[in-house]
Amino acid sequence: MIRRILNLGIRTIASHIPPSGLKSRLYGWSGIRVGKKVHISPGVYIADGYRNNLVELQNQCVLSPYVVLVPSSHPNTSFIAEKWQVSKRAKITIGSGAWVGAGAVILPGVTVGEGAIIGANAVVRSDVEPYEIAAGVPATRVGDVRDKPKVQS
Repeated sequence: MIRRILNLGIRTIASHIPPSGLKSRLYGWSGIRVGKKVHISPGVYIADGYRNNLVELQNQCVLSPYVVLVPSSHPNTSFIAEKWQVSKRAKITIGSGAWVGAGAVILPGVTVGEGAIIGANAVVRSDVEPYEIAAGVPATRVGDVRDKPKVQS
């Protein structure tokens, strides 16, 4: 109980700091596994009940503004969990180099693969493969990062 209260305080402070190494480090101290060079934008909300090890953000991933990670759903919402076929509490992993668009919602038990892109306002309820582009409600595959033409300077 004391650890969860401490996590709440640390996360409250972290949420008011501009994206930086300090912000990532504070989120790490609050029980989230945070890799190197992770970008956590303002307004990101992690609904894990301040429990440890329910969210893993791997190296160089990006969480855009107002992303919501929901590894632990409320007990009174079990009907939603059954309808959407998601568990009530399961770890969320955002892979290395993945990018989660603004306002996206990631539900319990989802793994976003390395280099994947999640579109803005998507609701992700199942795993996203590495280098896949997913968008929509619920999120579905709309492309592959490797198929896009490379920008030449």
